[in-house]
Amino acid sequence: MLKLKLGVDVGGTFTDVVGITGEGKVYFAKTPSTPQDQSIGVLNGIKMLLDSLDAPAECVSGVAHGTTVATNTLLERNGAVTALITTEGFRDVLHIGRQSRPELYDLHARKPESLVPRYLRREAEERVDYTGTVLVKLNIEELKKTVKELIDDGVESIAICFLHSYANHENEKKALAAIRETVPDFPVSVSSDILPEFREFERMNTTVLNAYVQPRMQKYVSQLRGRLDDNGITAPLTIMQSSGGMMTDQVAASRSVNTLLSGPAGGVLAAEFLANITPYRNIITGDLGGTSFDVGVVQNGSIGITGEGVIEGFPVKFPHIDITTIGAGGGSLAWLDAGGALRVGPRSAGAVPGPVCYGKGGTEPAVTDAHVVLGRVGGRLLGGKMKLDVNAARAAIKEKLADRLGMTVEEVAEGILRVANANMVRAIRVMTVEKGIDPRKFVLLPYGGAGALHAVELARSLEIGTVVVPIAPGNFSAFGLLVAPIRYDEVCTYHKHEKDISFERMEELFCQMEETARAEMKRDNVEESAVRFERKVDIRYYGQAYELTITVPNLPVDQKVFAGLAEDFSQAHEQAYGFKKEQDPLELVSLRLSAVGQADHNGLYAKGIHGDTNAEPEEVRKVYFMGKWMKTSIYNRSLLKSGNSFAGPAIIEDTGATSVIGPGDVVTVDERLNLIVKVADNAACQAAVEAGR
Repeated sequence: MLKLKLGVDVGGTFTDVVGITGEGKVYFAKTPSTPQDQSIGVLNGIKMLLDSLDAPAECVSGVAHGTTVATNTLLERNGAVTALITTEGFRDVLHIGRQSRPELYDLHARKPESLVPRYLRREAEERVDYTGTVLVKLNIEELKKTVKELIDDGVESIAICFLHSYANHENEKKALAAIRETVPDFPVSVSSDILPEFREFERMNTTVLNAYVQPRMQKYVSQLRGRLDDNGITAPLTIMQSSGGMMTDQVAASRSVNTLLSGPAGGVLAAEFLANITPYRNIITGDLGGTSFDVGVVQNGSIGITGEGVIEGFPVKFPHIDITTIGAGGGSLAWLDAGGALRVGPRSAGAVPGPVCYGKGGTEPAVTDAHVVLGRVGGRLLGGKMKLDVNAARAAIKEKLADRLGMTVEEVAEGILRVANANMVRAIRVMTVEKGIDPRKFVLLPYGGAGALHAVELARSLEIGTVVVPIAPGNFSAFGLLVAPIRYDEVCTYHKHEKDISFERMEELFCQMEETARAEMKRDNVEESAVRFERKVDIRYYGQAYELTITVPNLPVDQKVFAGLAEDFSQAHEQAYGFKKEQDPLELVSLRLSAVGQADHNGLYAKGIHGDTNAEPEEVRKVYFMGKWMKTSIYNRSLLKSGNSFAGPAIIEDTGATSVIGPGDVVTVDERLNLIVKVADNAACQAAVEAGR
């Protein structure tokens, strides 16, 4: 019987499903997302794929899932009513934070409102110092009384974060046991489980975030598992972590904060996989869907993992793929500000009602409407299953924008795309130029339903010479779920001046984390022979406030190994900040360990059939480029073969995405059926327009 492993990625507008057989054959499906309950859209997509193959539910051997449930819970502020229990005298740490001002010169800037109001922040009689010594034992009876009061106040989830629990979690574990005695099944998040690292604010904030999103994530996982079981799909369900690894559905339900960047992680992982089977080792990824634009970087064939970041204004500290996200997508709405200037986003039409051209009740013009008006997207989507209303899109742009600006509909539509592109270029610069990376030395890899519509123009603006459009770009993130390994990340604080470091103690701590990770892998039925460990350390110059994470060779740590780490740190510091201070002493902060369960990738992303250099368009229609309607060749992506080559302007239509090739650009299909676009510079593009090509 056919065996299929499924990858399911839920976006703001569409849910993408990829199925792969043991022989490496890949199948795709795309269906509208169901924001009210994502599990409905997931099941619809799986059913669509199975029906297209006439395959039974029993053929599914595994479901790998990227979800935005935790992210949307935070964005929409509809998580659980959460309480915080912390050390006596420290309940306002959550409000005080770091006192930083992201908008330094904005006198009206406001910090995001705390997820836990002050009346739900309670204090416990206990105290541990920074060495881990218990100064005051936990008053358990007083804690039980506090918990009962919180539940009477309507609390739905509790976060526990005691001072210095990273050094000794004894009091936190006693608090958890006391709560379990009082209310056995109540959702509780404990900081020594969620984030056993120093810096009380980040640890507290991350624990609170977990408590805030956990009940909704737990409910979603339970609903999805139930729907799968009810439809005969009993295969294991795994959830994408923000770090680019998979975890079981049970773990995801308890460590929900680790899924906050689950959605965009899959595509960057797929790009990393592609970088290791093609000549393109340095890749900038651009995931453009219906509501957001996510940018990642693959350098020398490896993704970047960071230990801290900011999500919706909340500092978080957990391993996650380094990604920048902005509110820009096919559903981003175009509007005029108070000064009459054209703006795009961050508000989005989303899946419901969607852009005007979808005919689902949308009245405000979106980016997709601009593409439709300019002829860049034909009258149908999803392989012809979804009809688009071109006239409605034109009318919306005319009424809402063009008439007020005194411009033609085409001029405004092209302006919408220019503004959207400018927003996306800024996001790419954040991940490259601002981090000392020259984007001109990279290729741009677009995916998501709308990525290939904008990629060539983005590359032209950034002077990137090559765009690589992968197979099925609309489903690329779901494909990434299939190449993701099972992964767990461990961390322990080891705060020492370099003269006080004990290499024996470092090795002992690394070995303890390895044993913990082995136990987690065994629980998930991962063969020990398939597990690979990655050691890292957080290092800074003595006296600095923040550190850089440096990879440690899988060797016993000694003076020679440490000297190599010091050199690697100096180079990383110079790239990040423009200078290094090799004579200054170093300071270790934390030790990290990643356990990665390697998967079998044989047969994935198979090579295509070689054809001749000529490719015949299915039709020729007029498309608007740079202020001019031009005759443009329209190609069917599924009919293109390895070796085909043609020049723009061209439109390449796929089931889940459309690629726009500008005047003067040249496309070649490589051996793995990727579209390799050599991007013309602005002068060459303008010359091609004037020549009428």
